Amino acid sequence: MEQGFFAQEDLDVEYHEDNPKGVEGRCEDFTERWKESQLAEGALEVYPVCEWGAIERVQTLGKGKIIGLDTTIRTGAMMVRADSKIRTVAELADVPIACTWHAGTFYAAIECLEAAGVPFDHIKLVHANDRLEALLSGKTEAAALMEPLVSRAAEAGARTIADLRWRGGIVAGEDLDDETVGKLLRGLNKAVAWLQENEDRSRQELLRDLKPELRRDGLLPELVGAQAYQPATFNRTANWMVERGFLQETPAYEEVVRSGK
Repeated sequence: MEQGFFAQEDLDVEYHEDNPKGVEGRCEDFTERWKESQLAEGALEVYPVCEWGAIERVQTLGKGKIIGLDTTIRTGAMMVRADSKIRTVAELADVPIACTWHAGTFYAAIECLEAAGVPFDHIKLVHANDRLEALLSGKTEAAALMEPLVSRAAEAGARTIADLRWRGGIVAGEDLDDETVGKLLRGLNKAVAWLQENEDRSRQELLRDLKPELRRDGLLPELVGAQAYQPATFNRTANWMVERGFLQETPAYEEVVRSGK
């Protein structure tokens, strides 16, 4: 917004910071979280969420459709305390791991654990409004974190045992016409191109909640640009969710994704 990329597309965009309630707002039931409730009430027209969550939200809330994959590949870490005996992801089988329920780190943690050979039935994720506190206090042995929590955990001595990466989706209300959606995606991609040449601005904004001395090494998302959500990608993700009980059945692509631009 500050560089005028949306204004160049004749869009008047109003940005809202997610989760104004902080830790209290990271409740277990995602339908009660701020941006999901705002979209359901029609107070928000567009919001980003993880790819799995985008499918789940559209299905559960009955509001909006996915208009594309988000502009970034998001980054996080699976972390344990400094004194933990756990050294590898495979050792986390049947071990409680703090996460935000049905958010990006929740699903990314499952993929990470399964890739390390941990069967789904032996993955023990637990919701924690404050994941960092759950890890450092010993309530859980590990936590799936993203910034600024990764840097704060590391400052407290916690160790990373695996990197987490996941793609986001962009959900928009169905009142937006195709022309507006196209303008929005073009504006986002102009911003991505600018930020790729101005990492300091990303670091300043995305890591603003960290102490200045921690921002230099903090994790940033990988900027890749908003992209069309192809049927093959959608079906692969939706089928993965069905196989693990997160969806009852694979929804039709047209019910969840807005393909016309």
